[in-house]
Formats: sequence, C-alpha cells, structure tokens
Amino acid sequence: MLLTDLLKNGIYDDARVITGHKGLVREVQTVNIMDCPDIIHFLRPNELLLTNGFFMKQQPEMFIQLIRDMQRLKCSGLAIKTKRFELPIPDEILWEADQNEFPIIEISDVRLSLGEILQRSTSVILNNKSDELQYALSIHKKFSEMIMRGKGISSIIDSLSKLFSSPVILLNYKWQTISASNQNISVAELTAAAVNTLQDLSDISSPTSLCFINPSVRERCCMLVYPVKTYRHEGYLLSFHSPDQWTGLFGLTLEQASNVIGMELTKSQAVKERSRRHKNEFFSDLIEGYITSEQEALNRGKRCGLIKGRASVVLTMRNDEVNHMHQRFPNHEGSAPPKGDNITEQEEQYEHIKRVFGGLDHSFVMFTKHDTYCLLLSIPESGWDEAKITEQLSGMLKELHHETGLSLSIGIGKPASNVLGVRHSYTEAVNALQFGYWLKRKQFVQSYQAKDIGYLFHMLPHNELKQFYDATLNGLLQIADEHEKKELLRTLNAFYDTQCQLVETSKQLFVHRNTVVYRLEKCEKILGVKLKDPTESLRIRIAIAIEPLLGQD
Repeated sequence: MLLTDLLKNGIYDDARVITGHKGLVREVQTVNIMDCPDIIHFLRPNELLLTNGFFMKQQPEMFIQLIRDMQRLKCSGLAIKTKRFELPIPDEILWEADQNEFPIIEISDVRLSLGEILQRSTSVILNNKSDELQYALSIHKKFSEMIMRGKGISSIIDSLSKLFSSPVILLNYKWQTISASNQNISVAELTAAAVNTLQDLSDISSPTSLCFINPSVRERCCMLVYPVKTYRHEGYLLSFHSPDQWTGLFGLTLEQASNVIGMELTKSQAVKERSRRHKNEFFSDLIEGYITSEQEALNRGKRCGLIKGRASVVLTMRNDEVNHMHQRFPNHEGSAPPKGDNITEQEEQYEHIKRVFGGLDHSFVMFTKHDTYCLLLSIPESGWDEAKITEQLSGMLKELHHETGLSLSIGIGKPASNVLGVRHSYTEAVNALQFGYWLKRKQFVQSYQAKDIGYLFHMLPHNELKQFYDATLNGLLQIADEHEKKELLRTLNAFYDTQCQLVETSKQLFVHRNTVVYRLEKCEKILGVKLKDPTESLRIRIAIAIEPLLGQD
C-alpha cells in the first residue's frame, strides 16, 4: 500500500509529516524498528522505519548518513519520536530529505509504543494486501468474462479508462497503437509524447512509472507502463493520470488487464497460426503433386478462396539476404520452416508483405513454403496485364524497403487456367526468381517469360561465353581508363535499348545528343564496325547481355 494510505489509518492520527511530502506516494510493504546504528544492513526496499532516535542523539553525524542510505535503498520513509530523547532535526537534514522527496514523520504524539505501532501497521498492511488480492481476483475475472463474451481487447481498454477516469492506450512492440480509449483530450498527441518518452528509456521490460509534459494541456502527466507478454514481447499497456489521481490499485488493475490481454493475444495468434498452417499445408500438397484431382483441390481450397474456372498466377518472393546466405552455404537450404526467433521474424515479414501488397489491383491468397513467400493472384475477366503488375510490384518492393528495410525480390510464373495449374505456375515463378539471383540482382521483379534468352546463355559453357564476349568487345575492354570504358559500354547498351534513337539515348543517359554521337563514333573506331549494321549490332547486343552472366564467378 502507499505511505499516504497507511498514514490515514487511525494509528497515525496524531502523526505529522515534517518534510518530504511529495514522497508520500512511496509504497510500503513492511515496517521495521531501529535501535542500533547498523540497522541499515537489515533494511529492505519499501520499508518504513520506526525509531526513537536514541543513537542519533549520541551520534548526530549518523542521522544524515542514515537518510542517504535509506534513500539509496528506496525505503518508504522514517517515522521518529523526537521528543523521547529531545532529538533536534537540523535544517540541513530537512532540506536534503525534502529535495529527495524522502518523508520524515513526527510520531511523538502517537500514544502507542513503537512495538504497538509496528504490530498494528503490519496488520493494516497485511489486510490491505488481502484486499488487493481479492480485488485482483475480481478484476481478473471481470476482464476474463469480457473476453469470453467476445467483447475483445478494445472493451477492456474502454473499461479501464472508465475505471480510472483517464486515457488508456495499448501499443504494440513497435510503438503503434493497437487500441485506445475514447477521451476528450487528444489521444494522438498524448500517445506521441508518451512514445517519445519511452523510447529514451533503456529498459522497460518490467512495470514502469514516470512523468512527462502532456502537450495538449501543457501540464505534468504521470504514466504507468505495463509490458504485455505472450511467448514473445507483444507491446505495452499505458494509463495516464495527474499526480493527484494516483492510487495503489492503478498498478494492480493494469497488471491483471495486461495478463488477460496477453492471454487473448496468445489465443488470437494460435488461431491465426493454425489457419495459416492449414493453408500452407494445402498449397504444399498442391504444389508437390499430392493433390491430383481438381475436385479435391477445390474442396480443400474453398477456404482459401479458390474458385473453379478462375485463372490465377503465382508470385514467389524471397528475402535477398536469406538467398545470399543460401548461395554461400548451399547445404543450409531449409527443408522445414524456421524455428525459434526466426519464426517471429518470418511472421513480422509476412505481415509487412501482406499489408504493403494489399494495394495490388488483384485479389490474392498469401502462403509460405519454407523461406519463400508466395502470392496466388486471381486474374480478372479483363485479362492479365503483366507489364502493369510488374510496375506495381516494383513500386511496392521499394515502398517495403523504405518502410521496413526489408529487401525482397519477386519471380512471376505463367498464368494457370485451372487449380491444378498452380503447381506449374509456382515452379515457373521459383525458376524466374532463381534466374534473377543468378544474375546477381536484388529487389527485382523477374517474369518467367523474360528469362528465356538468358536461360539459353546459361546452357552454354562459361568459357565459350567469355571468349565470345572478349572477341566482340575486345577494343573497348582494352581501354585503361575504367570510367571511360564504363561510360562507352553504358552508351552502347542505352543506344540499342532505344532502338538506335539518338534523342532517346541522350534522354536516358541525361547527356547532350552531341555527347552520344561522339561516344558512338569512338566506339565504332575502337571496335572497327558499323554499330547499325544488323549482324554487328546483334553480336554486340548479345555480348552486352552476356556480361552480367560472366560476373557471377
């Protein structure tokens, strides 16, 4: 219980707080009596010390040291009978105690011995503890019944707000609002101020109480923070109040609420994981060929939104960093879902992807296979516009990387006209994705159709490709100045990409048309060919296309 609540008991009717009034909100768990100088070694946090001050009378210098030691131990306060031995309290001690908000209480007029005060105070504390336990049980039961009746977490937040007559907010571990009570004050401003304050703290894994300036009213506001935990750290439950609103039951109520909310989040997560696991198992069976009947596929895939006769296409995406690790350590390729902390990381990435790609023009079903995220896109009756969807996907990859730092790449399969064709679309999407990685690219969108010519190059021996590349571009490759060589090759590539249009080439390179003409004439001179000659232009374009394949070693 709080010290101020203990002092309201009849035991302390004649007591008087002489300094440290702001510290009366300290918690009191036990009471002790001092009659020797080394009492500090036997004190505990949240303990109220009773004394008649005898040894302080004999050794005045010990008084201020005792106050400092008790402050360091976070004791509740010091209750002293100064009149018993006519003990004066120097102004220096009163000032330091007040600065540290450490209460010193005069109990000379209390008509009870220190032993009786100790006994009765302990009885009051134990009775209060019993009341708190009963209250905890009742409030836990109340919140649990709300959840059982299907009212949800938002109802608990609203109930807490009404109980405290103050705002209550539930944040996730990324400081985003999950639920907030409806208060007259600006909850958004209050939340922003609270988050800024909390982010400056090094550790809030345990209940925390602190104060900050409420920006909406420019006044001091106190905040209680209780972590919400399941099998992982879910977030924080916050309540706000003015300093004079505080009661000891605030923390107890928030503790029970955070426990119930944690259990509800655990249940919700379990339901979500079960549903996701069934979906992943279905698509795994479909992709691996264990489902051979279209009717069986439709029956099992009904909950996933699969409809007979609707065309679809599979997109596969993978974390570029994970793929890089698999390329370095091929035997590390996971054949089973990741475990431990990796599950939580994959869940976070899953939710980020689902949120960002929710802006697609196509409806989709999302599932995972090992470390690959898959989207099964429904193709509308208007048809499949791959160029448009590729542009959309590229923008979303950039948005995802900007918001979360997550670097993904995408492979697109060919459209499947029926459910069983999803298997082939998936295989094509995976092949397209692997081909993009084979080209040493990142954050790319690679379609299966776009890889065909590169796949032909891939079938040729590496040394043959190297010889063709060197023979075709030999003159340019001999240029000593790396910057000049790079610019000439880049100009050639842009020139052929724009169908030999000088104006378009200059626009793509952001240089003057005359600069392009100068560079192309220099290339013709070095290579000894006419760049617009059909045979030579095809040869040069093939060499340029081969270049990325040669860099993989």
